[in-house]
Amino acid sequence: DAGQRQLGARQCGSCGMLFAPGIPEDRLQHLRHHRRLRQGLCFPGWKPERVVAEFWDGKIVLILPEDPKHAVRKAQEVLRLVDSELGFPAAPLPFPLRSRLYLFLGAGGSVLGCLEAQPLRQ
Repeated sequence: DAGQRQLGARQCGSCGMLFAPGIPEDRLQHLRHHRRLRQGLCFPGWKPERVVAEFWDGKIVLILPEDPKHAVRKAQEVLRLVDSELGFPAAPLPFPLRSRLYLFLGAGGSVLGCLEAQPLRQ
């Protein structure tokens, strides 16, 4: 490769971002994106959390709109980050009433999965 391996674009196996490691500006953008994802997807947990299921590699926690404010605030952060990653427009919507948010938490409290369920009438 004659030292040119760093010039091509690569995809980060952890955060999924496509960047060119040989370009300092790209590397910096990747680091910022990577940190933002890691910080936004950390779930510290709290005492009365509603654990729906436990597995060898993590657990599923349910968050409801009537839960404590800190839980709802964390749910909104996760939803905002997921919407941003999926390309939805940024809208400061409150946590929808009658909806349920299921988070799959891995070791160390990292959010590895998210499901928002809302009842449908039609």
